[in-house]
Amino acid sequence: MVSIISRRAVIISLKVLITVGLLAGLLFYIDINEIKNSISQADPVLLALGSVLVIANTGIHFLRWRYLLRLVSPDISAMDVATSLLVGFSAGFFTPGQVGEIVGRIAGHPDLRKSQVIGMTIIDKVYILAVTVITGIGSLAVFCRLFYPLYWNIVYTILVIVFLLTIAAAMAIPERILPFLKRLPKSVRDHRYYSVIGFIEQTFRNRHARTVSVLSASLYAVIAVQFYIFINAFSGVAFFDTAVSSLSVYFIKAVVLPISIGDLGVRESASVFFFSKFGVPAVSAFNASVCMFIVNVLFPSLIGAVLVLKLKLK
Repeated sequence: MVSIISRRAVIISLKVLITVGLLAGLLFYIDINEIKNSISQADPVLLALGSVLVIANTGIHFLRWRYLLRLVSPDISAMDVATSLLVGFSAGFFTPGQVGEIVGRIAGHPDLRKSQVIGMTIIDKVYILAVTVITGIGSLAVFCRLFYPLYWNIVYTILVIVFLLTIAAAMAIPERILPFLKRLPKSVRDHRYYSVIGFIEQTFRNRHARTVSVLSASLYAVIAVQFYIFINAFSGVAFFDTAVSSLSVYFIKAVVLPISIGDLGVRESASVFFFSKFGVPAVSAFNASVCMFIVNVLFPSLIGAVLVLKLKLK
């Protein structure tokens, strides 16, 4: 137990150091006075509108999680769903890729079997990861085609299209994977940890996949719009430029470099890089990215932390 706690303390300490280091590096690159001036001149209406969109952002997370949980517990209440979702946000705040959400969601549903909660969480994570990859790699391909045409050609375009279509097809028809699972050795299928995969195998169908896919895609549509509103509060940017940049940023911070606390520092560094190619001032990209962090990550995590205390009291 002591070694596990020590390992967690080391991981959290490393993430804190990485976060502080990245932010410190950005503050050397961006003058603090520029940040202050940009904030003071920001459009308050757009800042408020971007903040309000946290309702849509968190709301889609809620709809996805409720839909999945009702596959195993049709009568589960909206309050129980919201509690486990927000507790998961809080638990995942310090872990790479927010994997700690699994523990938080289990704690939020003590009446359900762990295999059920873990199975639904895996589906939730896999589908949001798939959409992140599709939108992120697609945006990166467009970005490279625009700014690095000498290193891009039609072969890369074809490979990207085939790859993304393959992922989309796998998302839409997961039942096609079942025959491959049934070919696994009996020793694997009889293992106690396989119960989670077996549960997914028995529960999740193509019609469920299509619903989760649409909700996951809707989440990234909201993210692109929200980023567009926030960055335009500081500097005028076209929606196409914002979509390419923001979706690339979310791919980098969620898939390539999920190494900091709440992705803080990684998100901001990537934002400065991508948006600067479209002529956006570094300070505007930095401030908009911080706004996305505060509204979509920090705020729900704080609510989840309060709910964690209530669960402990129970």
